[in-house]
Amino acid sequence: MAVTSYTNYLRDLKRVIDRIRDRPFEFDAADVQLALCKNGFGYRCRDRVEHGQLFSEHHMGPLNSYDWQPDHEQLGRPEIDEFFELPEVFAYSDRALRPEKNPLSVAHWDATIGIVEIEVRERSGRGRRQRMLFAGFTDPIHAEFYLAVERDLIVQDHQPGTQLYEWQEVVRDEETSPAFSMLSKKLRSATSRISKSIRSKSA
Repeated sequence: MAVTSYTNYLRDLKRVIDRIRDRPFEFDAADVQLALCKNGFGYRCRDRVEHGQLFSEHHMGPLNSYDWQPDHEQLGRPEIDEFFELPEVFAYSDRALRPEKNPLSVAHWDATIGIVEIEVRERSGRGRRQRMLFAGFTDPIHAEFYLAVERDLIVQDHQPGTQLYEWQEVVRDEETSPAFSMLSKKLRSATSRISKSIRSKSA
């Protein structure tokens, strides 16, 4: 099966997110959660729409620390915006959620790993949601190496998963935060182990 490129899909997600941020009054409800892992540092943001009002919160910090600080000045916003513009983007399948297959168990410091979870309901419309775990690259050389190493963990032919999936209709009310938190913690836990291993080898 052919590996699926998610470059255009990620661009479309950015347009959805921008519309939620710019025109929250067009939605009955929306919840956008995003966490990025890049070069040992992390950025997390959440945008919620309730009663036509937008509420946002931002955090950032080293991935080997669980005490991320509020990013009141949104210093991490350029990093997040840059992620959506990366030219080479692929997505992990559910297989990447196995403890031994965590995408950061191999230190791909040349990649930006991003979790994007969105649940949205437009006015007079049905709810829909998506939850994806992406790997983005700035050039095709690093992307090709990544595909060679982790091909068995990558989405092929848009095959949906139960934990990671493209847009689907919401058939019942569920909390998105626990799943998002679980994925985010898995990434950060793996990165913490990598950092400790590197420090012990260099000592």
